Amino acid sequence: MALQSTHLPVTVCDHPLLQHNISILRDANTSHERFRNTVRRVSMFILQEATRDLPLCKAYIETPVSKAETRILSSETPIIITPILRAGLMMSDVAMDLIPSASVYHVGLYRDEETLRPITYYNKLPSTIDYSQARIFLLDPMLATGGSAIAAVDIVSKLGVQLSNIYFVCIISAPEGIQNLTTQYPGIKIYTGAVDERLNDKAYIVPGLGDAGDRMFGTV
Repeated sequence: MALQSTHLPVTVCDHPLLQHNISILRDANTSHERFRNTVRRVSMFILQEATRDLPLCKAYIETPVSKAETRILSSETPIIITPILRAGLMMSDVAMDLIPSASVYHVGLYRDEETLRPITYYNKLPSTIDYSQARIFLLDPMLATGGSAIAAVDIVSKLGVQLSNIYFVCIISAPEGIQNLTTQYPGIKIYTGAVDERLNDKAYIVPGLGDAGDRMFGTV
């Protein structure tokens, strides 16, 4: 189940099992191994909701009993998974399991701790393919200030992707980040597991779950 926020342009996934697992992620005592496994579970719930409106087309197959009309993902619609390095990698593993036919192109961004501005250091999205009908799923566990998200959307929108076909998928978000992203790019779709209270003076989400990348990869 998902709820459209009445205050912010974002879809909040509120499945009880999702919320239970987000509590595990928030707990400072959760081990790196358990954190990684829980990120996978949480990502599955949110990605299932985010992919709900992927276009389908009719197809016909032979079952062991008879011919059957089915519905499959349209080959006319490229599906692209774009994890924002490094924290988005764990989510992309889940996305690839859900959509094995999707293409995966990574984008590397980090936040300058002094200016809080995003710096792009890696971009594998090719400029030689037709993005006009593509659905792009940008994956990052945290949407804090929105700086990295805006930088990632800026990259893909310049390739010709329609804003309504860009999905930003995160686990935890802050109102400030949602507002900044949707103000800069109205029409983008945001899917999250929780909208938290605010950002602190260091631009960390409160209550949040700390640095998702450090906790996933054991670099705290």
